[in-house]
Formats: sequence, C-alpha cells, structure tokens
Amino acid sequence: MRGRSRRLGVPAVAVVLALMAGCSINSTFVYKPGAPVAGSAKLPVKVAVLPFKDGTEDFTKTGSILSLGTVFNLVKGGMPSTITPLPPELWSKLFAEELTASGAFRVVRFVYTRSEFPEADLWIDGVVRKAYWPNSLEAPNRFALSFVARRGGDNEVVWKREVARESNMPADINKGCGMGIQCMVDKIHAELNKQMQALFAEARADLVATLASLPGSVAGGGGLPAAAGEATRPETSTPPGQESTEQTIERILQGK
Repeated sequence: MRGRSRRLGVPAVAVVLALMAGCSINSTFVYKPGAPVAGSAKLPVKVAVLPFKDGTEDFTKTGSILSLGTVFNLVKGGMPSTITPLPPELWSKLFAEELTASGAFRVVRFVYTRSEFPEADLWIDGVVRKAYWPNSLEAPNRFALSFVARRGGDNEVVWKREVARESNMPADINKGCGMGIQCMVDKIHAELNKQMQALFAEARADLVATLASLPGSVAGGGGLPAAAGEATRPETSTPPGQESTEQTIERILQGK
C-alpha cells in the first residue's frame, strides 16, 4: 500500500479514508488569473467571449478510484472530493478573466449571446477537447482547447488556434502536507491552475500577435502595429488623412 499510495498523483486513498471518517473537504476549484503582461501593447479592441462547447470524450472516469489507471474527465465529472466539475461554460468565463487580467485589451466580457454586447469588435468561442486528469504520478494530465475569433462587423474569422499541454504532476506535489488532506487537495488545485494559466497565456499571446499583424495599417508600412509597444505610445498628433494605429485596428475589426 505504501508504494501504491506514493505513486498516486491525487490523494485518492486519503480522500476515501477521509470520507469514511466524515471529514469535510473543500474541492471547489477557484481559478487565479495570471499577472498583467509587463510592457505589452493595449489593443483598442472590445472582446466578447461566448460559452465554449464540450468536445471531450464521453466518460466521467475510467477504472475505479483506487486504480492507478484511473483518468478523470474534469469537464464532465471533475474528480470526486478533489476537483469540482469544470464545464465548458466555466472555461470560457475563465478565459475572459485571463484576457481581462492581461491588460492587453480595452474591454473583455463573457456573454451568453451577441445581443448582450452588440458593440463588440471581436467574438471568441471555443471547444474544450481534452481535460483529463489521472490519479497517478506515472500518467500525464492532458489538456487541449481550440479557439476561433470572428470580427464583429462581418463575422469573418480572423484568428484560429489550438493549444494543448501534457505533463506529469511533480513527484513531490504533496510535500509538506503530511496527512493533511485539504493541503493535498489545495496543491492539486494549484497545479491545475498552473496548467490552465499556461494554456490561456499561449492562446492570448497568439491572439494579440495576430491582431497586431492584420494587414491594412499605415504604421511601419503594413503591420499592426510596427513595434510591440506601438499601440500604447501616446498620440501627439495624427497627420491629416492618416489614421492612428488604434483607429486602423478598430476599422479593420469593424470590416470597413
């Protein structure tokens, strides 16, 4: 049992014993967005994030909770007494939080329908394709998300991206917890938060780079913008007949 428990990536055995003893465990996952991106350009774009779809496989878990081969589908069922379910709608809300926290956009909102934010320049939806978490340190967790962004003016697709991660949990993930079950659960949540942050950060960086390179800007002879900090530089004056970088981005996103 000692060797078996050591290989468990989640406190499965401890959780079962705790439940049998009537112990209370807070398994509610609360996402913490990353810090603002230092020195990044703030694009003059109003972004709306719509509810994502579920593209995961049709299972909540494989095997029994004490089996080293068990894999949990976090979207459909979470991990009993360790991680609450993370449905697609929650992923889209958390992505909107991440975009807001980055400081890269003028406004970001999560909405259920377009009628809630008709003035949005950009509409983003997505699919959660993988959100699988094993109960063994010897098996990797697997995540995959796909995103599509459409221009508000004409609904033209201006960005597509799929991001994926696969990694094993740290061998010392429960270090310092002793028999503290809540401590073990909290460390699992912290590891999950790190994985989600990385997925969202990769998608956000690619979205910003794509918007900044849309053709049509007069800045620097074509790119949007010509330099990484171009959009945040104060505009002292705009020559007659020439757009500012902010005006050009808005015009392109509105399909004009």
